[in-house]
Amino acid sequence: MKKIVIVFSVLLLSYSSLCAQVRPKKPRDLESDIKLLRSSRVEFDNGKYGEALRLANEAKIARRELVAWEADTLAYALKPREVQKEVQRANGVLSDVLAVLKKREDYDTVEIVERYVGKKTSAFFYNSADALVSYVSTRRVFPEADRLIGCIYFLEGEYALAKQYLLNAWQSASLLDVPDERCDILYALSDIALIEKDFDGYEKDLLLIVSGESLLKNKSFERAFMLIVQNGDAGSMEKFFTLFRSEDYTALDAYFKLASYYGERGFADKALKAFALGTLTAFTKMHNTVKARDPEFEYQNLESLFTEIARFSDIVDWASERQLWKGFSDFADCVQKAGNDRFAFDLYTAMAKSAPDDYWKKKAALALSDKFNR
Repeated sequence: MKKIVIVFSVLLLSYSSLCAQVRPKKPRDLESDIKLLRSSRVEFDNGKYGEALRLANEAKIARRELVAWEADTLAYALKPREVQKEVQRANGVLSDVLAVLKKREDYDTVEIVERYVGKKTSAFFYNSADALVSYVSTRRVFPEADRLIGCIYFLEGEYALAKQYLLNAWQSASLLDVPDERCDILYALSDIALIEKDFDGYEKDLLLIVSGESLLKNKSFERAFMLIVQNGDAGSMEKFFTLFRSEDYTALDAYFKLASYYGERGFADKALKAFALGTLTAFTKMHNTVKARDPEFEYQNLESLFTEIARFSDIVDWASERQLWKGFSDFADCVQKAGNDRFAFDLYTAMAKSAPDDYWKKKAALALSDKFNR
């Protein structure tokens, strides 16, 4: 109870300090920030970076104006003494406070509250008016716009400015409408770190992408698949792809980048783990996509999956664009260097027979000839 009273007292004091100022006006379009960002992305995709930059900055201004009006409207609506009493009786419960606002026919405030509840749900705010008001005040920043501006400066070669905006976006990543965009921010930061030869920063950014629930942190899973990768038994390659799956798709590129980074610096064990997870994630994505398109498809072996993938040009193109065939080949190289010739030979063989990309198909055949003399 005391916490609720204190929070709203602070709000009222803040409002009182603004009384001498002009109150923010209600924006004509409550979605202008989003619309401006969408237009900026279109211009960005069309290569018109100057216009994209202008629109992204306008989107940031529109967001600040919108949130300033929202915060002011909430504070003003809760100012009257009778409202304070009713809020206290409601004990700050969001649904009850909303009922008070509806009873007073405070349409703008009701609209604000209902819009946020509709977007985030009451559970997100723990059904607390205090939490909703606090959340609204944090939304003056616009991480999506900062990320786009950072990408524009990156393409223009202004790496210091790009990093500044991307770091701003990362610091407010909790406000992203699409949580997975946090990975896009980190990938961009890792690109800058690599250009600046900040290798510690490069590794740190990539590890942040694969943190949390990533399989890279799952020790029991790691022990299980590494036992198969390293044991050298016949059939271990197919056993690996039959037993394990990884749907950590946002971390796909990070796994392969980390694998190459560790390999170049002589961290063989780390490289092998990262290559294994990258290859397994790529395999899982392709397998699941094929299965979704052809429910009757049943995995038999890697060679048959590659043959099936060849039926779908978009999957082949996607895999080539993401350099996934290179990933499979690099994994085979890494396994062979680690001493498991049997696993590497079987993986090269599957690629040489049916990899949908002719370049990597021939490269696998050449590897078989050079490394195994068979």
